[in-house]
Amino acid sequence: MTRWMTLPFALIFALALAAPAAAQRETENVDRTLTMQPGGTLRLKTFSGRVRITGAAGNQLVVKAVRRATRDRLNDITLEITQSGSTVEIDANHRVVERRNDNVVETDFEIQVPAHTTLDIKTFSAPVTVTGVSGSHRIDGFSSGITVESREWADGDDLDIKTFSGDVTLRLPDSARGDIDFNSFSGEFQSDLPVTLTTSSRRNFRGSLNGGGNTDLRLKTFSGSVSIRR
Repeated sequence: MTRWMTLPFALIFALALAAPAAAQRETENVDRTLTMQPGGTLRLKTFSGRVRITGAAGNQLVVKAVRRATRDRLNDITLEITQSGSTVEIDANHRVVERRNDNVVETDFEIQVPAHTTLDIKTFSAPVTVTGVSGSHRIDGFSSGITVESREWADGDDLDIKTFSGDVTLRLPDSARGDIDFNSFSGEFQSDLPVTLTTSSRRNFRGSLNGGGNTDLRLKTFSGSVSIRR
């Protein structure tokens, strides 16, 4: 015990600095603006962090991302944004170097899109919030909570949402109408808007929202609940 207490302070300080710098997480910011006409498609693949997508007037897609990981991981795994015609693809974990472990980067997204945009979102644990965007949406998560709100309703704008344990909240106008296909092992379904059942079983039902229409609402979870709110 005495030996430890008499170690020179300089040696103790040196030992503390001996921890590899790679173990320290760093933050990297990505800002990108592209021209994207209304009616285009945004495809996003991410893993963890969060995703917020907001519709706005105009023809710009603005991506603001905050990435958090060790420096070597940030170098080996990049945020890739590509555009082909009216489609923009974002990959939060594009691997420049193959890694056996630690192969994802936690990424927070704030994305602005034209108010009418088709969305195709794939995530694992990042919660997804979509506000003020019309168009067909496909959102696929695992433990992600998913919220779609302030959506201008247009007949034919389909919603296809899947998540394993996350809850799904849809905030729709009173005029929203369409056909619902709900499937869940143990999740509940609630709606502020009138739903008429056409078929039902223990784990799923089909029905019409506000009398039905040309829109398909496909909602699938395992243990997550689904709510339709005004």
